[in-house]
Amino acid sequence: MFFIRFKRDLAMSKKILLWMAFSFVLLCIPAIGTTVETERLIVRDVTGNIPPERFEKIVSKTDSTLAEVLKFWSADPKIEELGKIIVEYDRPLQADVASSFFFRRKENNKMVRVVRVFGGNEYPHQLAHKLTTALFPNPDILIRNMMGEASETRFGNPLSFPMCGFNKDEWVMALLQAGSYISLAEMGPDQSDWGKEIVANAPRVKDRVKQHTCYLEAGSFGEFLINNYGTNKMKQFYRLSKNKPRPWEEVFGTTLEQLETMWLEYIKLKYRDKTANIATLVKLWRTQPNTACFSAQDLAEGKK
Repeated sequence: MFFIRFKRDLAMSKKILLWMAFSFVLLCIPAIGTTVETERLIVRDVTGNIPPERFEKIVSKTDSTLAEVLKFWSADPKIEELGKIIVEYDRPLQADVASSFFFRRKENNKMVRVVRVFGGNEYPHQLAHKLTTALFPNPDILIRNMMGEASETRFGNPLSFPMCGFNKDEWVMALLQAGSYISLAEMGPDQSDWGKEIVANAPRVKDRVKQHTCYLEAGSFGEFLINNYGTNKMKQFYRLSKNKPRPWEEVFGTTLEQLETMWLEYIKLKYRDKTANIATLVKLWRTQPNTACFSAQDLAEGKK
């Protein structure tokens, strides 16, 4: 029994190390495989190994995901201003670890928007989230995640971080019960405020527990705001926040503290009698918060 548990813990540790190694992936690798252009996207296979039939499905899925995100947010892809969004499919960090990352780089003497997808086949993790970031770039990581997670919840892969196969509201309830909740006011705009740091122009996870906590809470809170105030209010909040501190009262008519109280009261009432999943997540978090996401993904996949 000890040996089996040791092997599992070792495997989890390797997952974390590979996730952290994400920051060392060279983001400017030239495309060496197939490139397909759609009306709004440039989709590339940077591995050169994706079979044509599978890549066709990937392109179709990527294009349809962007179409759904654009419709949900009533957004303009800003092609004339910024060019088509480039989506590059790369090798996964490990066979069962998938992720996506948004960044800007210069290409043909012009700054372009790039979403790099690591694994996931036709169902990439965080693709909808990062496509949303490409449409609404913002220096404030809280705003990026509130908007990005709203898209991922609707059009993405439910196994994606930070959901990891479960509902974000259930996760927040688990964080509250486990004593790991972080006040929204403590979440600053920078990567360092979210358990991350920038190394070689890319984010690296420094505090996995804090990162997961912040992403879960931001996603759940953003969902609450959108459901109660609508996407137009969220877009207004995004626009105004680029030139001033987070304008909670100006946009939503009340303070962050009051909004946070309303949100927590809502999810506590909503999940008052739905305790099974929450109890499972509390156990995972208390046992090993660093690997809670991976364990939750394993459970969610096992239920299929």
